[in-house]
Amino acid sequence: MAEKIIARLINQQDADVQWLIVNDVTSSAVQQGTLQDLAVSAGNTAITLLLPAAEILLLAVDLPVKSNSQIKKALPFALEDLLADDVDTYHLVWHRPSKDTVYVAAINQVKLQNCLSSFKEAGININSVYPETLCLPYQAESCSLVIDRHNAILRNGQWLGGGIDVEVLPTMLDKLLTENPELYGLQVWEVNEPAQWFLDVPITKDHHKLEAVLPFLQAGAVKLGGEFNLLTGVFGRKNTMDWHWQEWLPALGVILLAVLLQIGTLITGYWHQNTELAALETKTLELFKQTFPEIKRIVNINVQADQQVTELKKHSVGQGSQFMQLLYQTGEMLGTNPDFKLQQLDFINNLMQLQLIATDISQIEQLKQQLESKNALSVKVQSAEAGPNGVEAHLEIKQK
Repeated sequence: MAEKIIARLINQQDADVQWLIVNDVTSSAVQQGTLQDLAVSAGNTAITLLLPAAEILLLAVDLPVKSNSQIKKALPFALEDLLADDVDTYHLVWHRPSKDTVYVAAINQVKLQNCLSSFKEAGININSVYPETLCLPYQAESCSLVIDRHNAILRNGQWLGGGIDVEVLPTMLDKLLTENPELYGLQVWEVNEPAQWFLDVPITKDHHKLEAVLPFLQAGAVKLGGEFNLLTGVFGRKNTMDWHWQEWLPALGVILLAVLLQIGTLITGYWHQNTELAALETKTLELFKQTFPEIKRIVNINVQADQQVTELKKHSVGQGSQFMQLLYQTGEMLGTNPDFKLQQLDFINNLMQLQLIATDISQIEQLKQQLESKNALSVKVQSAEAGPNGVEAHLEIKQK
């Protein structure tokens, strides 16, 4: 029976991984170690890699276009206002199970490349990479939650979910239930006994004891098809194997260009440029017609394209996406500052309100600057008062 290896990256900075070997009947005990340890265990067997939920942003956007090529062209514009950094810095994988809704997994390209390079340098062959979020069980109108030490993995839709800090989990669940009244059930898996916040959640809930996280995720990983395999595009297996060969492409292009310039003439070059310009104008017109077939009268392509992209953006932003995006960006900053104690979180009219306690006022100002500079958010300190436990501050955070 063919064996498979499921690996889970648990600490990218220290290159710590967990893995287990499975076949059609049994699976091995969970092993943990460095990439070198995994390389020895895997040998020539290709592995399936699960990336941390907090590293991958799962989104849903409405794109009323027909073909896959149209989605590929319109998607970056639709996601522009939903991502913390420039859309070009993300690797995007998308799936459209219904007519207009497109589900997207977005991960920083540099982080993904560094991760894959580390495995390649250790001599490990990877055949697929998935968000661990989508390995949780899915049931319509229900949420699945795995609590792994200080981290929580949440799946609140067939293709939606994410990773957050356990401290903000009760507040986030309360807001999620408020925004999605159709949710009726909560399934929780963790090693410990249920906490008080779980007992207070006002929906049907079940708590399951969990011996180890990876075997639980492995059961969901084997059910995944090709959807949301991050090894696509420039990160496809063929492209990854040919990476060193591709490094010579710029040099080859320069040499080829020099040869063409030597054998060309001014007349040929002039004719070539005019021919290319005419072809580019023709392709631009065809591309516009394919992307927006409903427009029959074309007067100014640039102006009309900007108008259509603006309309697409209006359809792409939803309350749930706004809340999950702000929560992802703010939680990433709070996670790096353990001295902060979150007291309350509210989300009203696309505005996130935080009440937290810090050691001193300088920490509040530093958090404000980080959110505004790195995540391009608008942060307003409503109040900051010294108390017996530190400085209690009220902040309002929104997209610029």
